[in-house]
Formats: sequence, structure tokens, C-alpha cells
Amino acid sequence: MTIKDLLTFLQLFATFGNICIMLYALKTFLNKPHDTLAERVSNLEFKQKEIEDSLHRGNDKFKEHDDRFEKLDDTNEVLINSTFALLEFEVHYCETEQKPISKNLEKAKDNLHAYLAKK
Repeated sequence: MTIKDLLTFLQLFATFGNICIMLYALKTFLNKPHDTLAERVSNLEFKQKEIEDSLHRGNDKFKEHDDRFEKLDDTNEVLINSTFALLEFEVHYCETEQKPISKNLEKAKDNLHAYLAKK
């Protein structure tokens, strides 16, 4: 083996190495959009799961507060009945004292009757 053969062999080896490096770089360059896309999709799936979990936790809080809403309904019912009683008292008072019933009082009474009828 002469130096000329050795140099030719080294040159072929270096050329083959360069070709392999270039092919690897080309493959990496072509796969880059796919890799970043896969990473973005996995990040978005993770965020979506977090949002869904957050929504489920939020809905559970509303379920815990349903008792408070029932208490509010009871409070509203008491207030409506009290308002109705006050209106009836005022109308009855006006009738017994021979005073005219104001239009606003009649209107309030009619509105309350209409509201209760819808309920």
C-alpha cells in the first residue's frame, strides 16, 4: 500500500463521511417542522386538559353552593309574601279610611299578582 492509495482511501472515507453528515442534516432539517408541530400539539393537549379540569372543579363549586341558592329562594319567597302583605294592608287601610287608592299602589299590587301568577 502506497501513500497514494492511502490518500485516495482517506479522501473516499472523508467524502463518504461528508455525504453522511449532509444526509443527516437534510433529514433533521426536513423533520424539524414535524417535530415542532408534534411538540405544539402535545402542549395544546396538555393545556386543554388543564382547562377541562379547571371547568370541572369550577362546576363542583357550584354544586357545593346549591344549598345557598335554595336558601336565597326561601328568602325571596319570604320577601315577596311580606311585600304582598304590606300592599294588602295599605289597600285595606285606604278602603277603611275612605281614602282613594293611588294608581301606583294599584299598579304595584297588579304587578305583584302578575309576577306570582307566572311563578
